[in-house]
Amino acid sequence: MGMSASQARLLYLTAQLNNLSLKGQSVSDAKTRLAMDTEAIQEKYIKALNSSRLFLNTNIFSADGSYTKSEYITIANLKSQGLMVSDGSSILGYSWQKVATGEKETVQTGWEPDYTKPIYPTKEVEVSGFEEPSATAAGDIEKMQAIVDSLGLTEDDLAVQSYTTTINGEEKELNSIVIKSQQGFEAIYELLQNEAVAGTLDNALQQNYAFDIDSVDMSKYTSTGIPFFQGIFDGNGVTITGLNGTQGLFRDVYGTVKNVNIDGAVISAETDSIGGIAGYLGDGGLIENCNVTNLNLTCNLQNKDYTQGYDSERCGVGGIVGYNNGSIRNTSVQGSISIPNADDSFGYIGGFIGANINPAYGDPDNVIENCYSDVNISLGTGTDYSNSINAFIGDDTYETIISNCISLGSITTANGDPINGSDLANWGPVIESNVSNMIALDTRNNNDVLYWENDENPSFSSGSRIQPDSIANAEETLPDGSKVYTWLNPGAAGYDEQNQLSAQNNNLPVLNLTALQAAGLTKDGTESVPDTDAEPIGYQQKPVYTEIDVYETQLVEDPGFSISSLALEQGLRSGAYTLVKESDSESTQAISINGLFYETVALSSCSSITDETEQAAVDKAEAEYNKSMQEIQAKDKRYELDQKKIDTQYNAYLAEEESIKNVLNKNVERSFKTFG
Repeated sequence: MGMSASQARLLYLTAQLNNLSLKGQSVSDAKTRLAMDTEAIQEKYIKALNSSRLFLNTNIFSADGSYTKSEYITIANLKSQGLMVSDGSSILGYSWQKVATGEKETVQTGWEPDYTKPIYPTKEVEVSGFEEPSATAAGDIEKMQAIVDSLGLTEDDLAVQSYTTTINGEEKELNSIVIKSQQGFEAIYELLQNEAVAGTLDNALQQNYAFDIDSVDMSKYTSTGIPFFQGIFDGNGVTITGLNGTQGLFRDVYGTVKNVNIDGAVISAETDSIGGIAGYLGDGGLIENCNVTNLNLTCNLQNKDYTQGYDSERCGVGGIVGYNNGSIRNTSVQGSISIPNADDSFGYIGGFIGANINPAYGDPDNVIENCYSDVNISLGTGTDYSNSINAFIGDDTYETIISNCISLGSITTANGDPINGSDLANWGPVIESNVSNMIALDTRNNNDVLYWENDENPSFSSGSRIQPDSIANAEETLPDGSKVYTWLNPGAAGYDEQNQLSAQNNNLPVLNLTALQAAGLTKDGTESVPDTDAEPIGYQQKPVYTEIDVYETQLVEDPGFSISSLALEQGLRSGAYTLVKESDSESTQAISINGLFYETVALSSCSSITDETEQAAVDKAEAEYNKSMQEIQAKDKRYELDQKKIDTQYNAYLAEEESIKNVLNKNVERSFKTFG
């Protein structure tokens, strides 16, 4: 049975309704996508409004009053502001090149023989230390001869002669009264110690004296010290024994005492100014190349005022001098100092110097250098002292320059007990002078060796500590294969063989006083001199110099370098790049790049660089936004129209479908009735 027209129409309508439903769903999906596109366009627009770039010279007036054009930052326009960009190891857009300055410098390039300076073989000749007096040498010959004549001795005892010596590093030719025997020494000593006689006999205290004898004995005298000595007293290596009394060899020295050795002196006094060599070393005075050994010095200062003292009721006691106002060089002292009645108000006690009282600080001729002190200081029965007691300089309020010195020895009570005190030398030197290359024992701390390489105010806490074993066990092999300790006292076996290198390896100064002092002695003997009568064995060399160009490292622009403004900006913002400018090398903010100095510059501190919205980008984003929104609105209207058309068709088909269904239903009912 064929399908009726109504049934066929009904099937068509159902198909059309399904098709229209699909079209409607497509339009709905398109509108959803349109809403998402709208949101994306809005986000892009907002991002453009909130974004910024770095510009240079924004709103800076030009010469005609107009604004200059804002520019993105570049290597070139940053240079116009005196700025460069560094990546930490280089300057962007530049390279370093060595460029000739046009100047020349002279450099030594070799050596060549100097035929004007031949080298001759040497020969040994006899030399005499003391010769006939010279009219050109320093010292009044007539006055000295008058002194010698007045003493009535022979030329084997005393004579006026000339000799050459070194004083304070300067070579001098002197006329001197030369002491050649024990009798000659006694005559001069008695004359000088008798101040009244010495001051009237052509002022003997101002003359020069030199020894041409190895030793003298003073045991027949009670020494009160030669007073106010102003000349030159050159022991020439003499050893003085038997010195006993209330003072060392001199009471006051205003001149020079050198090359004197005093051994076994016993000094006991109640005076306020005592020293193994002198009680007082005056302004301009000098002690050099002297040694005091086996010193036994006792001071029983009484409670009274002393006219010469640094301060009333205070005494100055030192192994070399009690009070110092001069210079001491190449000098040592070894022995003991006893102050049995010391109390908290007692004076200035030093193993080497009692007190510096007014040296000319900073004067290169007023120093304490190359000196050695090994003196044990014994005080009273008390254990607490707050005054100036020191193994080297008791009181150093008046500063001087101290270099290459060694300070040993202990500071104890009479019973050998340790001492407590804030400024005692067994806590280190505790002195106020500038000190370089000095060592001292810290006897309160297991005899640790303290070393000061360079210190303006040395104290026990500022010295570096060296373990004693590093000294006691340090040995050096000599050329003959024997071994010696590398830190030795004067006179010890192997002392002369010490060298600067071995001492430096142990962080210790060298005090080879034997070698230092030997250079200042005058003796008869032989010396090697060039034999100019022989054929030359060679020629001295002279340097060969050549002029060469002087180059300097310069920063040169690299034409091949390229970086975009955006990449430059991103690097500065992220910290990969840093703004820098040329800097003085002494600036604390300077950094060094390839030997040149630059100062970092914070981006925020550059007034010529601004961080602002880019208007052109905003305008472009706004135009794109408006265009996109217009397109979306047009599509939205078209989708609305399409949806309405679909809805109209759908409703019409739906109504027709309902109508056909009703007709078919009625036809079915009639059929049932007809055939029922």
